[in-house]
Amino acid sequence: MLGPLDVRDGAGAVDPGPYKQRVLLGVLLLRANMVVPVDQLVQAVWPEGLPRTARKNLQVYVSALRKIIGDRIHHASYGYVLDAVPDEVDALRFDTLANSGYAAYHSGNLHETRKLLGEAVALWRDEVLADLAGNPVIAAEADQLGQRYLAVYEDWVDLEIDAGRHLAVLGPLARLARRHPFRERLTAATITALYRAGRRREALATYEVHRQLIARELGIAPSLVLQQLYQSMLADASNRSLALAPAGRGRVRPAQLPRDVPDLVGRADQVDDLVGALTGPESSDVAVITGAVGTGKTALAVRVGHRVAEAFEDGQVFVSLRVPDGRPKATRDVVTELMRATGLDVPVPRDDGEALAVWRSWIADRAFLVILDNAVSERQVRGLLPGKGRNRTVVTSSHRLSGLESVHRVEVGEISEEEAGELVGRAVGPGRVLGSALRRIIGRCGSTPLVVRAVAAKLDSLRHLSMVDYADRLESAQSVLYELVAGGTPVRERVARVYSDLAPPQRQAVRALGGLPGGPVGAAELAEAFAALPEPATRIIDRLVEANIVGAPDAAHYAVPALVRHFAADLAR
Repeated sequence: MLGPLDVRDGAGAVDPGPYKQRVLLGVLLLRANMVVPVDQLVQAVWPEGLPRTARKNLQVYVSALRKIIGDRIHHASYGYVLDAVPDEVDALRFDTLANSGYAAYHSGNLHETRKLLGEAVALWRDEVLADLAGNPVIAAEADQLGQRYLAVYEDWVDLEIDAGRHLAVLGPLARLARRHPFRERLTAATITALYRAGRRREALATYEVHRQLIARELGIAPSLVLQQLYQSMLADASNRSLALAPAGRGRVRPAQLPRDVPDLVGRADQVDDLVGALTGPESSDVAVITGAVGTGKTALAVRVGHRVAEAFEDGQVFVSLRVPDGRPKATRDVVTELMRATGLDVPVPRDDGEALAVWRSWIADRAFLVILDNAVSERQVRGLLPGKGRNRTVVTSSHRLSGLESVHRVEVGEISEEEAGELVGRAVGPGRVLGSALRRIIGRCGSTPLVVRAVAAKLDSLRHLSMVDYADRLESAQSVLYELVAGGTPVRERVARVYSDLAPPQRQAVRALGGLPGGPVGAAELAEAFAALPEPATRIIDRLVEANIVGAPDAAHYAVPALVRHFAADLAR
């Protein structure tokens, strides 16, 4: 795979068949050990348009490939999977060696890191599946693997240069840098190797060529890291021990994703949708996960992040956009956190606009997955989004953030009664889950994951309390929100944070929601609740919908989440 498709058995090379059959094998190899849906396979094999016999022809190709490589290809539910181990597929072997190399780095063994990363890099003969690169699906998937190779190569070559092997790597490094002129780490490594080899003028000229290129093509200046490298060369004309700037030497990829919640329920469709949106052939560079308070937006983002982590060779970064008390985090603080997480530990400009520009320039030619959690507004997010490149950003927010253009938007809501019962049962045992009592609890509190987990935690801590007893307790409680506690924090505080984001007129409107009944609310009834407010009711409703304080299940009705109704009732007391 790491070059033209090459199939071999114990006796030598094997012909994998005609072009379309080779494409099929290539796609299965690119996703080895994963089920590839039939629909995706036929789209890959016939990108120019599906013949009526596409599925039948696909079966013929699969049968032919089985005769060549055995029963490694088999049908699994909705598609096909090719089973393979690292010793059989060079791309899998590459990943194994690279991961072992990074593990050695974390243990402090740089010699072993250099050796393993070098073995991984040496597996590459050419571009991934070079003979099939004309196929758009192959090209898109191969590009992701190719970017992973470049990141590993950059880490390895930095270590080689640090070990004094700059002369040995300079020729191949310079050629690779010319093929990828916007990969700044390759440029920085080339400049350093030239300088250490005593070729200072060429090193300075390489910097200048790069500076002019990105100014002309991208309209940006070199990153602060590269500028520091340039200044070091100017100031250190006699010192051939010049090292790479801080982010360039053996940089370890960040892996900041929090723990994946193992009992995430009711979100399988959204997970698949987001995975496809972030890594598919027509992927989006920004995904927004939105929903009312307590719907599990962060848990969904983390689950998706773990699913797609390997597609982002530079690493994964997770940053909260709020301070612990719920207030928005200052832009400069967010940028500082992001830059340090991604390997750039330099002073951040005091001006927000300049700080954001430095961040976008630094990340432009990289492939990070960035999760921006709990955004307050479009304004807070917009400047943080990379302008181009292979980075992907996932934003979570209790607000819809409708002003963000060209994003993939996923809305999450309550989970079903069955899913709620499953979640509670995992915590306290299925024997304590009584359907009628659970329905009463859901009727009183709603069925957001936050509420259901709070109920499960309470029942788990009070083992003597039956679900019926707890339903009675919730129905008689004056303030349900103080009764429910999730992760040590009363649920009321979570709702209060969203309330604090609102402007004063919208806060007045929330107070008016306490008297509304549960269930769907007609447009006229909702407008009447806001009749005494100074703003037109339609404008108030629109803003509450934007903040996910009020839902809009259909054109004629609105829905006020149970948590919001209880919060509004508390405010009215």
